[in-house]
Amino acid sequence: MAKEIDISKPEMINFDEMREAYAKVLKNDAQGLKGIYQKNPDAIFNQITACRDTIFHIAAYRGCKEVLKVLVTMVAQSKKRQLLKMKNIHGNTILHEVATTTNVKAAYVLIGELLYSDGSQNHESDIREREEILSDRNKLGETPLFRSAEYGNKTMVMYLASEVERVGNLQDHYKRYDGVSILHIAVISQRFETAIWLLNKNKELATYKDKNGKTSLHVLASMATAFKSSSHAKGLLKEFIYHCLPSHSCDEDETDQLPLNLKNKDLEHGGPSKGLNKTDHSKGFNLHCAISKCFAKGWRMINEMWTQRILHASAVELAKILVRTDSSWFEPHEPEEEDAICLDRNFQEETVLKKSAAKGMESLEPDTPLFIAASTGIVEIVDEILTMYPQAVEHISKTGQNILHVAIMYRKYKVFDFVKSREEKNRLVRGIDNHGCTILHHAADTGYYQGGTKPTHALKLQQELQWFEDVKTLLPSHFTMHRNKKNMTAGQMFNDMHLEQLKTAQDWVKNTSQSCSTVAVLVATVVFAAAYTAPGGFLSNGRPILLEKPLYSFFTVMDVAGLASSLTSVVIFLSILTSSLEFEDFSQRLPRNLSLGFTFLFFSVTSTMLSFTATILLLVHLEKKWTATLTYAAAFLPICVFALFQFPLYYEYFVAAVKSVLDFLQRNFPGNWEFLQIKDD
Repeated sequence: MAKEIDISKPEMINFDEMREAYAKVLKNDAQGLKGIYQKNPDAIFNQITACRDTIFHIAAYRGCKEVLKVLVTMVAQSKKRQLLKMKNIHGNTILHEVATTTNVKAAYVLIGELLYSDGSQNHESDIREREEILSDRNKLGETPLFRSAEYGNKTMVMYLASEVERVGNLQDHYKRYDGVSILHIAVISQRFETAIWLLNKNKELATYKDKNGKTSLHVLASMATAFKSSSHAKGLLKEFIYHCLPSHSCDEDETDQLPLNLKNKDLEHGGPSKGLNKTDHSKGFNLHCAISKCFAKGWRMINEMWTQRILHASAVELAKILVRTDSSWFEPHEPEEEDAICLDRNFQEETVLKKSAAKGMESLEPDTPLFIAASTGIVEIVDEILTMYPQAVEHISKTGQNILHVAIMYRKYKVFDFVKSREEKNRLVRGIDNHGCTILHHAADTGYYQGGTKPTHALKLQQELQWFEDVKTLLPSHFTMHRNKKNMTAGQMFNDMHLEQLKTAQDWVKNTSQSCSTVAVLVATVVFAAAYTAPGGFLSNGRPILLEKPLYSFFTVMDVAGLASSLTSVVIFLSILTSSLEFEDFSQRLPRNLSLGFTFLFFSVTSTMLSFTATILLLVHLEKKWTATLTYAAAFLPICVFALFQFPLYYEYFVAAVKSVLDFLQRNFPGNWEFLQIKDD
C-alpha cells in the first residue's frame, strides 16, 4: 500500500502560491506576479521548481523583460546582489539563465537594477563583488558570458563582454572546467558569427586546445553539415533558389536589442560603433533582401534554405580566420614504407603488421584539420589550407597516409577531384601507408564505406566498381601488382570486401527482373487480347465499324507498340536473369540492360493506357465538359502515377547507361571525350 504524504495547511498554501506564480510567469503576467508577491514579499526568493529555480530564474531564461522589470523593484536594496548569487540545481545564477536568451534588454535590466543598484560606485570592494558575480561559474565551470556563446546570440555575447571588461578580465571567462574554450563551444553550437567576433576580440583563442588536443579548427573540420560541399545534394530547383538568396541575414536591427547607452559604442574598442550601426547598402541589395524576407516569411522551405546559406557563408568566413593560425600540417611523420612496390610478402611480416596496427590505433581518425576536412568531404577547408599553405598537400599522417589516401578511403569524391587537379598528385598517388596499402587498396577497402550516393544495390556496386577504376587510372600501372602487409593486391582486396555487396546486388537484380518480367507479360497479354477486340465491334464482312475514325488508327498503333515493347522488355529481363551477374557485369552491361528494360516496360504501360484512353474516346461521347474531363483524367491517372514513382529509378539507370556509352566511346574512338563525362555528386 502506498504511503500517504501528510501535507500541512501552510505547505498547501505555499504550493498553491508556487503554482499560481509559475502559471503567471509563463503567461508573462507581470501585474499578476506583483499582486502575489506584494502579499508575501519574502516569497519572491523561494524555489518554485524541482530544479530549485526561483521566479527570477524562470523569467530570466524566458527573456521576460517586463516581468523582470516589475520583480526587481520588489527586491530590497540590501538583497539585490544576494539575489544574483542564488543558484539552481545546475549551479546557474539568474545571469546564467538570461545569457541563454537573445533578449539583451532583459540582461540589461538585471545588471542595471541589481548589479549596479547602488550607482556606479568604484570602490574596490564593489568592483570585486561585481567581478565575482559576473565570473560566477555553474557546475560545468561556465560563466554567464561562456554560456551566452553557447546558447545566446552575438549581441548578447557582445553586451556581457562589455560588462565583464568594466570590472575584470575577459580571459577568466575563456575556459570551463573540462578545458573546452569559449571559441570551441561557439563552434560546436554552430554560432559562427559569435565565433568570428570572439576571434576578432582575441586571436589567441584559435590556438586554445581542449583535453583531446583539438583546436576549434579541428572541431569545425568535422562539421560536414556546416559547409555546402559536404551537405546533401539538393534538386535543381532548390539549388537555384539557394544561390539566389543572400549569404547574410539582412537583419540590420541587432542594435535595437542593445541598451541605449551602447548603441553608438563600439564594444570592442570603446569608440563610436562601426560594426553595429546600420551598414549602407545599395538599393539593389536592399531590394534583394526585402524580396528574400517576403518569400522566407511565407515559404518555410526558402526560410530553411536561407538559414542554411547563412550558416555555410559564416562557416567559410570562420575557417579562413582559423586556418591562418593552423600549423598542424607541418608536424613531420615519416612513413614506414617507401613508394616501392612489393610483389610478395613473407609471413614473418605479420608481426610487423600487428605492431603498425597497434600504432595506428593510437589515432583512429586523421590527426590534423586538413585530414579531418578531407575525411568529412569539406572542400572549402581543404581549399583554404592548401591555398594558404600549398606545401601542406604533402603532409603525412601518423599512419603514413597522405590526403589522397584519406579522401579515397572515405569516398569523398569532391575532395578527390580537387586534389587530383593539383600538380602534386603525381607524387601523392605513389604513397604507401604503414599498412602497405596504396590508394587503390583504399579504393577497395569498405571499412569507411557508408553506402554511396546511388539508390539501388546494383547502382551502388557499379559506383564502387567505377570508383575503383577511376583511382586505378591515376596509379602507375605496376602499382596494381603491389601487395599490402596482408599479402593482398588491390584487386583481390576489392573482390573479398565486396562479396556481400555483390550477393545483395545479385538478389536485387533477380527479384526486380522477375517482377518486371511478370508485369511485361501481363501487359503483353492485355494488348494482345485488345488487338482482336476492336472498339465498337465488326461488320458482317469482318471490317471494324470505327475503322474510318482517326482515333481508331491511334488505338491500333498504340496497341501494336505496347505489344512490341512489352515483349522486348520481357526478352531483356530474361537475358539479365540468365547472365552470370559477376562483378564485371555490374560495371556497364547490366545497368545498360536494366535501363533498356525499364524504358520498354514504361513505354508498354504508357502505350496500353493510351490505347485504353482512345477506346474510351471512341465509345463514350459525353456531352458535359466536366464529366468528360474527369473521365479523361481518370484514364491518364495510371500513367501519371507510374511515371511519378518510377521516374527517379529510371533516371538513375538512364544516366548509368549514358555513362557506359560515353565510356565506350572514350575507350574505343579517337578524340577527347572528357567534356561529355557525367560526374557523381
